[in-house]
Amino acid sequence: MNKGAKAVGEAITGLDFATVVVNGKAYTIFPPTVNRIAGAAKCLSDVHEGDTWRNVILSLGDYGQYAKALSWFIQGDESLAGELGNGTDRELVEALEVSMSMIGIEVFRKAVSLARSVGLLTARPR
Repeated sequence: MNKGAKAVGEAITGLDFATVVVNGKAYTIFPPTVNRIAGAAKCLSDVHEGDTWRNVILSLGDYGQYAKALSWFIQGDESLAGELGNGTDRELVEALEVSMSMIGIEVFRKAVSLARSVGLLTARPR
C-alpha cells in the first residue's frame, strides 16, 4: 500500500494519532481540524521563519502561548493551557513539534500569516 493510501485509511479509521507526555500526563493528539489549526495559529501568530518546526516554535519564546497552542491541538480550545503550562519547556516544544508534524508546514505558515493579517485589520482604527 502506498503512503498516501495508508494515511487516508488511518485517518478514516481513527488510527492516525500521536501521544505526547507533558508534566507526567499522556495526551492524545489526532490530526487537527481547521478550527484547531486556526486556534493554535492565533496563539503562535508572532513566530518567525525557521528551517525546522523546532526553530519556528522557539522563535516565539513565550511558553504560555505554547501551552495555549498545544491545548488547541489536544482539546480544541484553551482549557488545558493551565495544566499544560506546568510542563517543562522541552515537553511543550516537543509536543508542539509532534502536533504540527501532523499538518504540512506551509498550511500552518499560511494560517499564522492569516491570523496576523486579521489581527492587524481589527487593531487598526478606520
